[in-house]
Amino acid sequence: MSVLADRYATAAMREIFSPTAKIILERKFWVSVLKAQSDLGLKIDSAAIKDYEKVINQVDLASIDAREKELRHDVKARIEEFNALAGHELIHAGLTSRDLTENIEAFQIRQALQLVHDKTVALLFRIGEKATHYAELPITGRSHNLPAQVTTLGKRFASAGEELLWGYERLNSLIERYPMRGIKGPVGTAQDSLDLLGKNHAKLESQIAKELGFENVLDSTGQIYPRSLDYEVITSLVQLAAAPSSLATSIRLMAGAE
Repeated sequence: MSVLADRYATAAMREIFSPTAKIILERKFWVSVLKAQSDLGLKIDSAAIKDYEKVINQVDLASIDAREKELRHDVKARIEEFNALAGHELIHAGLTSRDLTENIEAFQIRQALQLVHDKTVALLFRIGEKATHYAELPITGRSHNLPAQVTTLGKRFASAGEELLWGYERLNSLIERYPMRGIKGPVGTAQDSLDLLGKNHAKLESQIAKELGFENVLDSTGQIYPRSLDYEVITSLVQLAAAPSSLATSIRLMAGAE
């Protein structure tokens, strides 16, 4: 997490991306895969699955860090920690590291986007209130920052609201379309999972996507999801931020002369 998170991020946003929260999400993912594999024919003791479930929230970051320094592999360290707590070595069968990390990161990003969505709805409501309240309050309009024709304070808020609405619609579209990478293996062929489950691999992937709340799963990708998705997330956030940023500049200018 960024060192600036404590200064600029809300508690809710920090919780989504906190190291402990991510490990708990990963463990829930592993357990979901275990259950799905069991449902699809692998011989997995239900008592062992319960043992994993009992220790999902027992997160010791120092212990995981010590394992990683010894093993020199972040995901293997988290696998061994979870196995040691549960007393079994059953998780991660048929998976590669990116089957875990890419899907959990996608889940975190979508959670964060939903949080931004809810705050944007609240902001649109407040801007709408201001636009209505000040609809007939005249102020000096400016062109090239020089006094020009009369406008209203309500119009200034309305302009910011309309710009924000465009960003909101784009954000909604992104959340609806945002895909899970899926269970694809180290090169995108899902060969390890296919070796375990055969044609039932598709059912496994579909079940995990449903549990994570994804409508879309990438059909063809490699070890990592396309990073152009990150570009779309970032530019959507920039577009959302543009409206309040512009409004803040307008308020500062309105506080000047005239």
